[in-house]
Amino acid sequence: MLRARSTVCSHHTVIVLFLIAALFFIVGLSSCAAVEDESPDAKPVQEPAPTQVAHPLASFARMEAGEWRMTFSSGTSMFDIWNWGPGQHSMLAQTYGSGAAGEPWRALQVFYWHPGRKQVCLLALSPFARGVSEGTMRFEGEAADAAFDLYQTGGRRVMGLRWTFHGTDQYHETLLEDSGAGLRPLNELDCVRSQELTQEPPRTAVEAAKPSKYLQVLESFLGHTWEARGDGTNRDAFHIQSTFEYVPYADAIYAHTVALTPDGEATGLLDAYLYHHTGTDALRCLALSKWGGVYEGEWTVLEGGALQLDLKNCEGDQVGSHLVRFDFEKDGTLRDRVWSQDGNERTLLLDVYHEKLESKKD
Repeated sequence: MLRARSTVCSHHTVIVLFLIAALFFIVGLSSCAAVEDESPDAKPVQEPAPTQVAHPLASFARMEAGEWRMTFSSGTSMFDIWNWGPGQHSMLAQTYGSGAAGEPWRALQVFYWHPGRKQVCLLALSPFARGVSEGTMRFEGEAADAAFDLYQTGGRRVMGLRWTFHGTDQYHETLLEDSGAGLRPLNELDCVRSQELTQEPPRTAVEAAKPSKYLQVLESFLGHTWEARGDGTNRDAFHIQSTFEYVPYADAIYAHTVALTPDGEATGLLDAYLYHHTGTDALRCLALSKWGGVYEGEWTVLEGGALQLDLKNCEGDQVGSHLVRFDFEKDGTLRDRVWSQDGNERTLLLDVYHEKLESKKD
């Protein structure tokens, strides 16, 4: 966990981002289709064996099972739970702990492969001084090193992180900070894996906490499932649903989008992290698709209440810019339109409506 004590986008962004990713996926399938020579004289072509390329996040697989527990000299403790993101192009670590008064808190950190930068990047959202961390991480054997900027209400801090593994179930963590004389150790602790999971703390007023002023525009969308459907050929028909969870203290929203088959089977398509960037005062969104796409953008509220999101996307070797607009209709649906942008030229790619499903009772 990236820890140091001392731009929000619309909920519907997640749905739209998936659809953009799907469009690229469909185009990719079409452009890569091979034309076979079926003539009698055609000779079979012996294709070379594919080269095995290590998965960019392969070293993170060791983090998945059980939970990682940490205890400080003060006696307080916390633990991390790690899970793969869609398509295993990202990994989410959720840290659980409690404050001085015993109130539970939670932090998020996501590690993901950026196809444009060719690096494992990280984003961490912490409850301590509205912390937002951005940087990169690299594994080498039984050690890992991260370099990141930590933005808090007190300003920007230059940080480092080192992990040294001792077997499969323990690693030593060193948090470092550069205060002008290079990186120096700030805090150290041991992390030990437990296959026994900590019991979820009892529900408190924290679960009912409301987003801060930075995220209030999203408050009415929490606690619901949002659905979009499209009819057509087998290729362009879709049925997707998105859920949005508010993370108290870290003041972030974690969104998850799935595709549903006619039998109701769900496949993870997109994870998105919606947050206010403490350093830039921007309303931000990071979305990661099943196909390895990375979508980053900021949004604004237009006159009349419509929402606009300016996106930069990178999927494989394809990069681009998109403009997304959300208009709330009188019948309670939301109209989403997506345009690709090339200079001053815009091309409409998508025009779809979303409905809010009734909340499920506990």
